[in-house]
Amino acid sequence: MELEAHKLSGLGNIVVIVDLIRQDGVIHQEQILKIISEEQVSFDQLITIEPPEDPELHLKARIFNTDGSEAKNCINGARCLAKYVIDSGLLPHEKFSVSTLGGIWNLQEASNGCYSAKISPPNFTLGRENLPQANFENIISLTTAKADIDIYFLNIGNPHAICFVEEITNFPLPEVGAELQGSNWFPEGINFGIAKTLSPDKIELRVFERGVGETLACGSGACAAVVAGNELNLLNRSVEVRFTEGSLQVEYTKDTGELLAIGKANYINQLSLEI
Repeated sequence: MELEAHKLSGLGNIVVIVDLIRQDGVIHQEQILKIISEEQVSFDQLITIEPPEDPELHLKARIFNTDGSEAKNCINGARCLAKYVIDSGLLPHEKFSVSTLGGIWNLQEASNGCYSAKISPPNFTLGRENLPQANFENIISLTTAKADIDIYFLNIGNPHAICFVEEITNFPLPEVGAELQGSNWFPEGINFGIAKTLSPDKIELRVFERGVGETLACGSGACAAVVAGNELNLLNRSVEVRFTEGSLQVEYTKDTGELLAIGKANYINQLSLEI
């Protein structure tokens, strides 16, 4: 069976969109593994668009990693989905809401080729039951084979551990990130980000995503880093998060927990998937 798909990029994060409203089909782990093993297309995440289960929402999205696991959040993917929906005319709305396993995306087009994604507030306790006790700043110290790290833990639909560092380029992120996956601390995996503060309004960020590895960009990781930086009084409310191939503007309001990410999404090409 063939399905039409669309390949997009969110700051270098490659996202494949499969519209299951305009065409019939089902995608689960088995289909993802088939696509990957046959090298039909390379991607960081594949996202299906499906009819909503909640009548008050417009769409439902499922997010798959390359290992077939299902992710709960993907902000770069959210913006790519927003571009596809708006450009293809799938919905007659300028603003629309999408359910995911990790919460609700409220999406719309912004200016200068950018799209905005407003997501659910962060949770600071969900998933931290296996971690050591935090210090008075809510920092948790962990020792790995390659580095001792001080992390700030939070969940924004998916779990994140953020570590602020002075040296970001030579940090052994692939090794430390891989060691954390499936560890006693994170038996279900973790999105591990290292951030360098350039100013209260600007950071550099690298992220090791669970189920994927180090990626060129991670939208939920950017949101997590800005939340952590605000909670640690390192950053301002609105922060430019720099990745290898571009930046994401993230706004976090501590009083309400409101999180907004604004950045570009680019269309690459249409393709067919044999599932």
